[in-house]
Amino acid sequence: MKVLVTGAGGFLGTAVVRAARRAGHEVIALVRPAARLSGAPWDDDGVTLVRGDLRQRGPWTGELAGAEAVVHLAATPSGDLPSQFQATVLGTEQLLDALDHADGLQLRRFVHVSTFSVYDYAAVPAGTPIDEDSPLESQLDRRDAYAVTKTIQERLVRDWALRAGTPLVVVRPGAVYGPGADWDHGVTMRLPGGLGLVFGPRSRTKFVHVDDVAAALVSALTAERAAGRTINVIDDDPPTYLQYAKRCRAAGADVPRLIPVPWSLVKLFGGLVAQFDRRVAGGRAKLPEFAARRRQDAQWKPFVYPNAVARDVLGWRPGRTLDDGVAEMVAAGKQRNR
Repeated sequence: MKVLVTGAGGFLGTAVVRAARRAGHEVIALVRPAARLSGAPWDDDGVTLVRGDLRQRGPWTGELAGAEAVVHLAATPSGDLPSQFQATVLGTEQLLDALDHADGLQLRRFVHVSTFSVYDYAAVPAGTPIDEDSPLESQLDRRDAYAVTKTIQERLVRDWALRAGTPLVVVRPGAVYGPGADWDHGVTMRLPGGLGLVFGPRSRTKFVHVDDVAAALVSALTAERAAGRTINVIDDDPPTYLQYAKRCRAAGADVPRLIPVPWSLVKLFGGLVAQFDRRVAGGRAKLPEFAARRRQDAQWKPFVYPNAVARDVLGWRPGRTLDDGVAEMVAAGKQRNR
């Protein structure tokens, strides 16, 4: 199958290109115009490199006609709301419009990469599962720019796939870690004197290794029962935040002396800040993540994260143990810092 991968030059995108080639697919890899790429997988004859900015129509649109499937990864995970909206939402609109107008294009599958950030964590009781049937965020104005833009992006893709009659698979990975993405080794906030706060130390992370996500996305291209499904991808037994921080330290990462801050205290602090916001700022205060209640819920509220649908529908299994994944990640970080 010839697969168009958007955002192919990114952290996860590169892993998807590698996994797709291992599975025998040809890849049309759409990367940003200024992306610097060399070596594997970019020197593979089965990879056609296309440079383009999804926010603007350009020569890249002419490369779509041969695609039989799409893995849509392109998004901007950082920056303010306008910049993320431009790249994530408007870029997706341009892509979908280009697919509509590509000559003779008949896609067999569209795999959209969403995120756990679209869930409404405030609506789910602590200690219960977050799964594919959990409610989606209802108050986007209380969430960060990434949650806002990814939610809108997923809606756009769903509407387009229904209108176009293209079989759609929405994959929602957890927090993707690996070489180049260490999530600050589980430390919420670094303090002077070699100290670090860990919020919700007993809460489970949403971690999943980058190569395991890539394998799930490639499986979603051909799995017969995947069409029309939403699939969460997360490790079998993700660590707590405190466990992750300690494993990173054991692997040699620069992890400070840890001060656990229980979820009950995080929740109490968030409630007090919310009262202040309502009474003093009229509910319009721009709060950092660690202080905003709905963002606290999304980050540190304790939940269970099943992956039964991915295992059943995709036949997927995590291929990396946490210890191996962390060791590789920490070693790569040390190499970059030399």
